[in-house]
Amino acid sequence: MTVKIICDTSADLNLPNDATLYEKYDIEWVPMNVMFGTTEYKELIDLKPSGFYQLVSESTEHPTTSQSTQHDLLTAYEKHGSKYDEIISIHISSELSGAYANALMAKKMYKKKNPDGAEIYVFDSKQASSPFGLIVIKAAQLAKQGLNAEAIIEKITQFLMNDNVMYFTVKDIKWLFEGGRLSRAKYVLGKLMSVNPILTLIDGKIESAAKGSGLIKTLDSMLKMALEDLDGDIENITLHFIEAETRVEVEEFISRIKEKYPSIKIGETFTLGGTICAHTGPGTIVLSATRNFEY
Repeated sequence: MTVKIICDTSADLNLPNDATLYEKYDIEWVPMNVMFGTTEYKELIDLKPSGFYQLVSESTEHPTTSQSTQHDLLTAYEKHGSKYDEIISIHISSELSGAYANALMAKKMYKKKNPDGAEIYVFDSKQASSPFGLIVIKAAQLAKQGLNAEAIIEKITQFLMNDNVMYFTVKDIKWLFEGGRLSRAKYVLGKLMSVNPILTLIDGKIESAAKGSGLIKTLDSMLKMALEDLDGDIENITLHFIEAETRVEVEEFISRIKEKYPSIKIGETFTLGGTICAHTGPGTIVLSATRNFEY
């Protein structure tokens, strides 16, 4: 049984200098879309992460986003449908984007045109950015081991529910407000209090987890909560980070972590892509903690 893993580019498996991890794990990605004014870019095709941050610094337009199109998803399914027995199409939380819904529609279109083609399974990661990307990597590793789609979905569901947590903070909550991820009331209250919000995803939705005071204390609180969520199982925990023009701050944070927890594993530091950064803004730092995960 051969299984192909497909995802959308909000998985943010982005490394420095516009490199990615998709190729390493033979993952097919389908672009999300980023707009500056009336100009639309397909993420990773027309707009690499470095290009996004350059446009943010130069443009007077606030970036907006849209999900992977049914056409692009169908194209990916048709590309691999005759080569593989099964396809697992994994997507950003359906609470944050229409990518999952479009994938379901593209699946119907594919099966109508190709009744004998690969069986397609569409999976809602209930996550965003690299915490979603780590689920995709896990799926790709299991596919390489020869597991079928149902077995892979069972294992990545367990990983999602029990062994994959994330917390993040933003430099300016106006990005969450302008990106439609924060109500005006919460935006005004947050600005008045001048706090560092600690946010997470619960059932696929962005929720407030705590409030920090100053970046160092905020990051330390994020780490404490993540370790508690995974029962303080230090020997089996890997920490991963996502930065949005905050690599220096993340590297300093990692140095402090290594001093306090010398046995903890440190994974990749990913670069936040345009689709997610359009809603959280430069200055975002994400801490993702996994248990029993290896690259």
